[in-house]
Amino acid sequence: MVVRGALVQPAGARSHGLSGRRAALPGRVVAVAGVTGVALAAVPMLLYLWIALHRLDYPYELDWMEGGSVGNVGRVLAGHSLYVAPSLKFVGWTYPPLYWLACAAVAQITGLGFLPLRIVSFVSSLVAIAMIGKLVRDETGDRTAGAVAAGLFAATYRLSGSWFDVGRVDSMFLALTLVALAYGRRAQGVRGGLMLGLLAFLAFFTKQTALIALAPALVLLALTRRPVGVSATLTLAALVVISTVVLDAATGGWYRYYVFSELSGQGWAAPEWLDFWRTDLFSHLWPLCVLLVVAVSVVLGLALRSRAEARRRTAGPAAAVPFTYQLAAVAGLLLAAWFSRLHTGGYLNVLLPAYAGCALIGGLAYGQLRRHGMVAALLATAAVVMQLVVLAYPVAAQIPTRADRAAGSELLTALRKLPGPILILRHPWYGTLAGKGSFAQGEGISDALRSQAVRGARILRASLPDALNRYHVQTVVLDGNSAPSWLIPQLQREFRLESSAITATALYPLTDLRTAPSLVYVRRSRT
Repeated sequence: MVVRGALVQPAGARSHGLSGRRAALPGRVVAVAGVTGVALAAVPMLLYLWIALHRLDYPYELDWMEGGSVGNVGRVLAGHSLYVAPSLKFVGWTYPPLYWLACAAVAQITGLGFLPLRIVSFVSSLVAIAMIGKLVRDETGDRTAGAVAAGLFAATYRLSGSWFDVGRVDSMFLALTLVALAYGRRAQGVRGGLMLGLLAFLAFFTKQTALIALAPALVLLALTRRPVGVSATLTLAALVVISTVVLDAATGGWYRYYVFSELSGQGWAAPEWLDFWRTDLFSHLWPLCVLLVVAVSVVLGLALRSRAEARRRTAGPAAAVPFTYQLAAVAGLLLAAWFSRLHTGGYLNVLLPAYAGCALIGGLAYGQLRRHGMVAALLATAAVVMQLVVLAYPVAAQIPTRADRAAGSELLTALRKLPGPILILRHPWYGTLAGKGSFAQGEGISDALRSQAVRGARILRASLPDALNRYHVQTVVLDGNSAPSWLIPQLQREFRLESSAITATALYPLTDLRTAPSLVYVRRSRT
């Protein structure tokens, strides 16, 4: 009917419109929660970009062993082998060569220094972040979940030692591992397996723990997609064996010693059997654990309901466990980090694969919950927000200051005034920058001496007592009272302590061991 020219709707029509708006409310809440999650997850990615771009050209060490990495790249550029008999002059590092080769290629453009190594690590970290997002997005079909997973991993930057952009092998190893995992999810046939095997080998050729990280996914593929899994595994095994035989022959057996024997001959950190799970993971990532428990409860509830319905109808299979391939990938990443943490001497950087795996499973859980209504979506978003709050860190502390740059300049000036060659045991690259010679990184010497692989230790122990004289070392620079036992007799016998030879402003790295050159020993005048 018409009242004063207006159409009056029946009461039922008004009720229907109201119920429609109420029905639309959960969808809007889910959408708003998703936008909130993406916006918050973008914050740690933007913060990381800001930090990395302010650290790329820093001319001094971010990590106390970063200078040794530059020295390795310098050897590649000079045409010298990375795998030779250990001596005070050089001790090889316990990694395959791909990272050093990639950095040397970049150094052909940028010049030798920290910059080419950090460029490779920085780009690799961006690839790793992108691959985590891709794995989640491809599995869930949810771009929001992929973005959240990428942001969660970026948020672990400080938790893993501010390591994404440091000139070390870890980011490149992780990036190649995740690329292999992402490719393996869709690989088909023997040809796909061959490509997957090649990608897996490149990850191994950067860091050996890629074999552990990729093993569960390869086993699963061998069981579920046999042409892919078998051909990938055989390709990986063949390339590992062939590269080892070739490089071993070219280096007189030293490649196999450094990459396999020395590392396996070092000790284990027994407390990490539990501390890895209790401290490294749960104490920092408990909101993700809550998110995972909620998601698993939802998934299991749906699976049980599906199975019950299938039994009642006696037609159609019950619901399969979702995300099987991704769960295998997560298991491998966790195992790789756990294995590395159990090895003595590992810093927080070895946790990078674990945090990548946790971000991956967190993104999958988030995406799963977003499918199941307003309450589940709100719970998932709340868990992500809480996790990002727990992982928050002081940004300014990760960026070198003017005082750091000034301390570095003063240190190099002081080193140039000292008689050379100079052995700077923990920071040999500073001696090279000062034009005072190049020597082995002290940690490489210690690792070889403490390994149960006797070949390297035997040669080092025989050569070190007279090494300072053999290489005409005139000055020894130590960090505090950190003189190793093999060096003390020579220092006491032939050197004197110079109390004011180094600037009072200590140059500390920004991550890992807080250590700085401070003690200077100069050779006594011979009478």
